[in-house]
Amino acid sequence: MVDTHSRGYLLAARRMFWSGVSLFGLGLAAGWSATGRWATSWDCDPTCRPGTSTTWHVIEFTALAVIVLGTALAVSAFLMIMLRRPRPRPESDSSRATE
Repeated sequence: MVDTHSRGYLLAARRMFWSGVSLFGLGLAAGWSATGRWATSWDCDPTCRPGTSTTWHVIEFTALAVIVLGTALAVSAFLMIMLRRPRPRPESDSSRATE
């Protein structure tokens, strides 16, 4: 079993949480830039209409995936901390004497 009260466990959960928060923010920034006005250009073949390049579509899809990954990391780290097992109760000498 994993010792959920060890320093390594708590450090790993803390790093997971902050990595998830930073990935979430990075995904939001990338998604916002992919939907910005500079991501679209006007294609005037027979008619003029706004068009978005394939690169911006890939950035938008990747941003969505990073947002989902960041959210999953942050939530799982939060649950790792909140749902830890309680510390085992130390057995005292008086309980052994009565047996």
